Amino acid sequence: MAGIGLTHDQIAKVVGVSDETLRKYYDKELETAAAMMNAQVAQNLFSIATSKASGCVPAAIFWMKTRAGWREVDRREHTGPDGGPISLKYETIDVKKLDEEERGAFKAALLSAAHIIENDPGERQ
Repeated sequence: MAGIGLTHDQIAKVVGVSDETLRKYYDKELETAAAMMNAQVAQNLFSIATSKASGCVPAAIFWMKTRAGWREVDRREHTGPDGGPISLKYETIDVKKLDEEERGAFKAALLSAAHIIENDPGERQ
């Protein structure tokens, strides 16, 4: 029961003993049950994957992902030209040198950018 995910409390209730009694007499079994079940499923998945017969591969994969910690990794790396670092260019704007119309346009652009970020963070660039 521990191997298929029941808690110690649930197992104790099924067996009809207290949680303390269950752990006292079956501590080793409780500690190794999940690993033993994962090993059986992994062996079954290997047999299915390496045989020509059809089987329930999705169920076995689901078990291994949820019970044995298996996972799929999607890794993406971004680089600059020829695989080098991404270069960033920054420009400093001295707002004191802008006339009133330019300051107004600059303020509008900043407010628009802030609105986009607040409403849809995925739009940041």
